[in-house]
Amino acid sequence: MAFVEWFEFQIPGKVICAENAVSQIGGELDKTGGTKAFLVTDEGVEKAGLTEKVIDGLGSGEAELVGTFKDVPPNSEIQVVQSCYDAAKAAGADCLISVGGGSVIDTTKGCALLMVEGGDLIDHQSAVYMPTGPVPPHIAVPTTAGTGSESTFAAVIKDAEQQVKLIFQGPELAPTIALLDPMMTLTLPSGLTAATGMDALTHCIEALHSEMHEPICDGLALHGIRLISEYLPRAVRDGSDVEARTYMMIAANMGGVAFANAFVGIVHAMAHSVGGRFGVPHGVANAILLPVGMEFNLRYVDEEVPSRYRMVADALGLDVDEVEDLDAAMKAIEFVRDLTVELNIPQRLSEVEVPEDGLEAVTEDAMVDGSMFNNPGEPEYEEVLELFKSAY
Repeated sequence: MAFVEWFEFQIPGKVICAENAVSQIGGELDKTGGTKAFLVTDEGVEKAGLTEKVIDGLGSGEAELVGTFKDVPPNSEIQVVQSCYDAAKAAGADCLISVGGGSVIDTTKGCALLMVEGGDLIDHQSAVYMPTGPVPPHIAVPTTAGTGSESTFAAVIKDAEQQVKLIFQGPELAPTIALLDPMMTLTLPSGLTAATGMDALTHCIEALHSEMHEPICDGLALHGIRLISEYLPRAVRDGSDVEARTYMMIAANMGGVAFANAFVGIVHAMAHSVGGRFGVPHGVANAILLPVGMEFNLRYVDEEVPSRYRMVADALGLDVDEVEDLDAAMKAIEFVRDLTVELNIPQRLSEVEVPEDGLEAVTEDAMVDGSMFNNPGEPEYEEVLELFKSAY
């Protein structure tokens, strides 16, 4: 393993993990100084009765609920964030609560940014967002175990006009508090449980081999992989398994912290592109593309990718003590493929309505996605196009 000369690591906000943690959300909000809360969610979460639990929990404190925005789509968009901000501003909100998956949490991050800066969200995209004033408190209540968005510094928002996903990032965008309450995930259907779980696994694996990988993130990612390999199949088989749900939320959070610092690579660049152009759910896109991207990255021997995938294989519980790094890496890749089959996730892009004549366009999008520049090597356009074709 190469000597580590330099790295940065930053911890996001406070994390609380407990069954029925949302019952005390009001008290936690009081600690942040927030008094007028604006709740952001989606219709599915509301229909499942999850926002009602959060609203009831506000009674544990003094903050007042001044409004709710529930129009967040599965892949949030620039205009959705603008509408959310307009509603929060009109309500006089000074703090935010997000209840939902990554799209809801990212929408709330974008709303928080606009509560500081005003104007149009797209005008504030930059390498690193530097706020001009205090960012309002934000408590994130994830209802999936996958994105880790409750503990990341970035928001991924679709620009519908350009059909691409834009990344807004900066340390101040991380939620103030992440409430990991497994009871909020019990109603998540098995298909979404599987897809979001594979998103978490992709975060962990890509954080291990990215250009910015470092020892603290390695530790988080490797234990996340251990937890996911054990508890994701259990959570998919039995959604009422509270232990499995709890450990999946922890694993997703660990993966979120890991990739928030170490970043991700080619798999996410490609997943962002098919999501932006053709609406493929992010977790499904990652599940299809993860083994493809891992196989491609095996060529980067000088960057130690095969030996890093040996670490993945070991974390997955595979017996690789007596094999070479490349063979251990291939075992890890095969495990990932088998896992997606076990979880009944689509195996090819053709199964999720990506048109074959759209592969060149998504390749162009992937080549300029920020995640591509963190890959351990620098893929060429034709190589990425061939990867898309192999996954088709």
